[in-house]
Amino acid sequence: MKVYRLLLAALAFAVSASLASAQAVEGSKVGMPRVNLISANPIGLLFEWYNGEYEHAVNSTASLAVAASRFDFDGPTYTSIDGIGRYYPSGKALRGFSFGISVGFVDVDANCTECGDDDGTSATVGVRGDYVWILGRDQRFSVATGIGAKRLINDNLGTEGLPIGRLSIGYAW
Repeated sequence: MKVYRLLLAALAFAVSASLASAQAVEGSKVGMPRVNLISANPIGLLFEWYNGEYEHAVNSTASLAVAASRFDFDGPTYTSIDGIGRYYPSGKALRGFSFGISVGFVDVDANCTECGDDDGTSATVGVRGDYVWILGRDQRFSVATGIGAKRLINDNLGTEGLPIGRLSIGYAW
């Protein structure tokens, strides 16, 4: 009888240890939610188009981000900073498709003679659609792409709107 009790106790210990071990391993597996993402466009550096972004997931479907960029299209130089709110319909913030709105400011510097007198600043409001992939064994490498447009509130700057383009590589944690 003592042998059966000892075997039963050993079996119960082995099963509970195995289940506890499986739970510990499962918690450390890849695919765990990432709540922060920092990214930049390395290809844009070749064309003097600089942009970077920091994004934080506030819950499973929404995130807030801050983005800054500087570029020119053979004319005025545009420097902008935006606050972005994104909605992820899949319920996996910082992964997959999102659409969002942005508000911010843009500074226009007409550094060419044929650009006219289009210097100044303006508030902006915009819409965008983005897609983010989190890749790699540890799920830390990110690739993000997106398009959109933003409207300048001050339309005396030579343009009424600006395109938004995103092709970023980053780090998620």
